[in-house]
Amino acid sequence: MSLDAQLDVITEDWIESNRPEDIVFQDNVLLYMLMAGKKFQDTMVQPGETVDGGKKLKVFLEYAKSHTGTYGNTTKIPQSKKEILNACLFGWAGYYGSNTIDLEDQIQNNGKAALIDLAHSILRNVHKSIRDQMGDDVYSARGDDPKAFIGLGDLFNTDTSAAYGSIKEADMADWKASVITDAMAISFKVMQKIRRTAKIGQSRDAKPNIYITTDVLKDGFERTLHTQARYSNTKLVDAGFDNVLFGGVPVVADDKQSDGVMDALNLRHLKAKTHTKWPFTTPKWEYSKDQPDTLTANTRWIGQLICSNRKAHCRHTNLEEPS
Repeated sequence: MSLDAQLDVITEDWIESNRPEDIVFQDNVLLYMLMAGKKFQDTMVQPGETVDGGKKLKVFLEYAKSHTGTYGNTTKIPQSKKEILNACLFGWAGYYGSNTIDLEDQIQNNGKAALIDLAHSILRNVHKSIRDQMGDDVYSARGDDPKAFIGLGDLFNTDTSAAYGSIKEADMADWKASVITDAMAISFKVMQKIRRTAKIGQSRDAKPNIYITTDVLKDGFERTLHTQARYSNTKLVDAGFDNVLFGGVPVVADDKQSDGVMDALNLRHLKAKTHTKWPFTTPKWEYSKDQPDTLTANTRWIGQLICSNRKAHCRHTNLEEPS
């Protein structure tokens, strides 16, 4: 045996930490805002409520006005019935994360030879994996997968014949996707246009409460602001999300957002509903019936992203950073 080979055998490697370094997963600000629970209850958004069942998630909409007009001596008041209510329906989405420890893992990763706690590392990875998948899908369109999120790709689908929440824009004009496609550089003026497009009234609650974009566009917008006007939402900063304020509302980057896109969202009208039985179920190591030394653990989540006012949100595509 050579000297080098001998040293390899008898010398332990130096280990920076007994916890593996995360090199895969990315934070997702939208899921954090929708599912953060009590961390955000005293600020801009409430967490989505739990739902205990049902074929689909139903949201009632008041989409039209009753007959109205001026009144005088000869006025004839209309007697016809006028439809004012509708409902959108969202099917359930479901996600899982799972992994397995087999016999060889248990034999080798044990005692003093166990340089990391494999079981706990796998459980942490299971939790991060399911959230990472959900973080991808929340920005996407549902497509052919009936158990995926009805995501922002569906919310901002401009095909008038495509149903969103079981309602087509062609059947209800107020159920229109608000999308701006003009190619332009991000600026304060552009942000004002996005906000005007998404607002459903003059009150603060009727305007977007978060803008989600890319690092390039967030930094580009920040450069257009005077230094003394650059403020951040401290609760998001404390949670690890750098941001800059526009009209008191955070503009924050998300690595899963598409290039050139800014989404203005009003989370009072966009919520993540969670089924009471599947709220990221607690992973439990369970033995395989046929392989008694193989253990599997999983976590499951069932719910859906639902919208109660499609006009309250706006997407701007084809944006560039300022020169």
